[in-house]
Amino acid sequence: MADRQIISGRNEKRELRRGFGILAALLPLAISSCAGQPVQMGSTVKTVTVEQALVMPPPAGPGIVNVIERRYDNAIEQEIHLFTSAMTPGQNMLKAQVFGTVAPFRMSSNALTSTPVTEAGIASEMRRALPGIRMARSNFYVQNSYGPFGYAFGRGAGTDLCIYGWQQVRSPTGTMSPFANYGSIQIRLRVCEAGATEQKLLAIMYHFTIVGAVDAGGWNPYGEPSGVSPTLGGNGAPTYPRPASTEPMVPVIPQRQSMMMNSAPLAAPATAVRRRAADTAPVAQPATTMPLAPGVPQVPGPGGSAIPVQAGSPAPLVPSPSVSPATTNVAVPSPSCSTQKGGTNLVCR
Repeated sequence: MADRQIISGRNEKRELRRGFGILAALLPLAISSCAGQPVQMGSTVKTVTVEQALVMPPPAGPGIVNVIERRYDNAIEQEIHLFTSAMTPGQNMLKAQVFGTVAPFRMSSNALTSTPVTEAGIASEMRRALPGIRMARSNFYVQNSYGPFGYAFGRGAGTDLCIYGWQQVRSPTGTMSPFANYGSIQIRLRVCEAGATEQKLLAIMYHFTIVGAVDAGGWNPYGEPSGVSPTLGGNGAPTYPRPASTEPMVPVIPQRQSMMMNSAPLAAPATAVRRRAADTAPVAQPATTMPLAPGVPQVPGPGGSAIPVQAGSPAPLVPSPSVSPATTNVAVPSPSCSTQKGGTNLVCR
């Protein structure tokens, strides 16, 4: 009986030791589960480089000055500050909110609300972005590569023209689900420029490019891709290489025209002028006299010859041969020759 009690006591001690060992092994895990990664203020709001902007303005500008990024539990927001040269107070900005991201921290509770686009909401945004400026909304239906958008214009200080544009990019409601076609992008534009036109400022809304995305299989705010046209490959639907126009298919390349150099010619040496004049001097023809009928006037022809003229006909206008002054005033020196001593060689100079 006593032996049994001793054995049972040993077993109890062994179980207690085993239990303490398990608790000692689980205690560090329990402590680590209550700990977290260090968080700095720059982890949620920071300035990023221009290359990390989620939306790029058109190549023609305005240029990007800097980018401020804010991280939320469900979205990323970027304020892309643009170049400003207007007198109207405020900063030109292209604002982008991308929804559908994962929270950067597990214990955070900082979610961004995706508000729908309404007239009251847009009016409130314009008052904050352009205080004191009367904005007029456009009634035209317009759309860019990402879908329809809206805009408004107003006059700022001096000759400044201001635009405020808004757009929401998301899939159609019937195609959205928690596993496919979820997520959305909000775009806001605020630009004031001195002496600008409506076409120039509106081109920013037409030609900006979204270069950011979310690394998730079901994230797709653009919807399903458009199908192929039903007329492709069918009858009665001719397809041309480009729209019909009056321009020729092959451009006409104008002929190259030589450029005339307006520079003074170089003076030739005097000896070369004498030789050229001697070579081009006309050879004098002997004067000949043709027998004419009595009473027929004679007209001197070239070289001293006579040309008959019939009676009653007008006298022909035969110009006399023009002789260049260079050919009449050229004197060709005659060579002087002498006999060397002995009388065998003749030397001319």
